[in-house]
Amino acid sequence: MGLFPDRRELSALAYQLGPGRYYQPAYRFIAADIGVAQGSVLDVGTGPGWVAIHLAAGRPEIDAVGIDVSDTMLRYAEANKRGRLNVTFRKMDATRIVYPERTFELAVAVQSAHHWKDPGAVFAEVHRVLVDGGKFYVYEANPASEVPEGWIARKGPLPPDRFVRRQWARYGMDDARFAELRRVAEASPFGPDVTEEPHGFYRRLVCTR
Repeated sequence: MGLFPDRRELSALAYQLGPGRYYQPAYRFIAADIGVAQGSVLDVGTGPGWVAIHLAAGRPEIDAVGIDVSDTMLRYAEANKRGRLNVTFRKMDATRIVYPERTFELAVAVQSAHHWKDPGAVFAEVHRVLVDGGKFYVYEANPASEVPEGWIARKGPLPPDRFVRRQWARYGMDDARFAELRRVAEASPFGPDVTEEPHGFYRRLVCTR
């Protein structure tokens, strides 16, 4: 190991201190909108863990599991959960989810789909581990969206809207990539049970098993 952090560690630290902080309101809105009150939920590509944490917060009947392939992100997730007993983080590839069929009532992926190298395999695996009627919510920021009031936590004027939108354009999915993601979802075992809708500055796919 070198004297300095590698690129992946620096990227994880930047996310923990940047988007992981100022997207807190968005994560809370997502958790509230999904509205699950009990059962097992899966957060695919959990990163620093905030979506799983907010899904489980104040809901003792929920067992939230966040998976990611990054050891650094998972270390941040463990720190962020602050001892919550109904949140678990595990290192796991979303194309090989090591849970039995029909384990989870719900699955969510927030800003992780643009990292997937094999989205078809992810959709197939999530479909496998969902119960009948379970939903998989896939969120990606829409680069054409404005920043809705209250969706970003700011310190004074920071971060400005133009910076946030520039990050969406740089790291998110344009129309063509999101349309292709939907096509892959519809070609997966979810079949025709895929809808697309806006939510805040995100567009999301809702895939029903």
